[in-house]
Amino acid sequence: MKLRLLAMLLLGAAPAQAGSLLSDEPRDDHRDDHSAAHDGDTPHSGLPALGSVSAGPFPAPPTTAAAAAMLHISEDLLLSSQAACELTFARRYREARAAFDDISARYPTSGVGPLGNAILYQALMFENFDWAYDAQFRAASAQTRAQVELGLEQPGAEPLEQFVLAGLGGLDAIHSLRKGDYLVALGRALVAMRALRSVEELAPAFPDPRIGDGMYLYWRSVVTAQSSLLPDFPDRRREGIEALQRAEAGGVLLGPGASLVLAFAWIEERDLPRALRSVDVNNVKYPDCVVNALTRGRILTSMRRYDEALAQYDRVVAQRVNNERVHYFRGIVLARTGRYAEAAAAWTTYLGFSAPPEEYRAQTYYRLGDVRARLGDSDGARAAYAAGAKLGNVAAKHALEAL
Repeated sequence: MKLRLLAMLLLGAAPAQAGSLLSDEPRDDHRDDHSAAHDGDTPHSGLPALGSVSAGPFPAPPTTAAAAAMLHISEDLLLSSQAACELTFARRYREARAAFDDISARYPTSGVGPLGNAILYQALMFENFDWAYDAQFRAASAQTRAQVELGLEQPGAEPLEQFVLAGLGGLDAIHSLRKGDYLVALGRALVAMRALRSVEELAPAFPDPRIGDGMYLYWRSVVTAQSSLLPDFPDRRREGIEALQRAEAGGVLLGPGASLVLAFAWIEERDLPRALRSVDVNNVKYPDCVVNALTRGRILTSMRRYDEALAQYDRVVAQRVNNERVHYFRGIVLARTGRYAEAAAAWTTYLGFSAPPEEYRAQTYYRLGDVRARLGDSDGARAAYAAGAKLGNVAAKHALEAL
């Protein structure tokens, strides 16, 4: 347990938030599967409410020439990286993959091209909370390391190379944490933090590393408050949020990512209006970004704005991006609004896919059993509860015993 907490601490993910930020781990109850589902003013960590937080204004991104100089790279490489990142945020994945491959061909020792592809594969897996692109992610990660090793042999672009290593270490750590490989996750997180510190020493004015600082300061404060197993740490949530706000406003490459990370911090603070504003920043610019859209739908569900949440999910379905998890979230909204037959249909659709991990299937069977019971289908409820219980869902087991 301590190893798991340490890994989460270094990755910027509190136990209360691990479900929504890292793996969307189901819960054995009737909550929204999103920690924003609770009402009240006290943060989930039990720490005092933050109250007012600086709204800025924060510095805008540096010019292309200035940012390239900070990283010791050409303006062409920076502009190409920005364009490829924009395609990724916009979910134009085929074009993004081609753009990153082109960067890899033109700048084969930068690590930017394969790191971009690794981010792309992680985005695809986060959309469904599955492991469908695990092999591709690992291959891109290995290629990134190989390129950076070559780059480090040639002095000149160390700030960029350390920035790439920090990003890759963070991705690898989160991937390992989702899989339950806490020792590996901890090691990769430490590598990422060391690289991040190197970037800050080599390029102190480059704004993007603040996203890592913000996650660390905010979530270390939260994790430490929730566990007696970790050393004391002062409450630095406010500093963490401000660092994220600065990354959002001034980020050269990662500004949209900072907006999404900020949303989870506001969720932890139970400040759903601010969480919604954070995802809305991306929703306006990147309406086809599935990860942002699903997060927005879940926040709206937690705010009981069910019509808007359902409309958000329906837009994801209409995109025809073969997203599976959206059917689970649609079922939650439909059930909360008394549309039990439609909720059952949505969850049955979700269970028909082969990719959902076992724990998600178990929770879905539990929910399906509940709506079957409400529809008066006792046989269907019993079958669904039994399937959930067989997969280890405790609530499904109790519901089956109570029938």
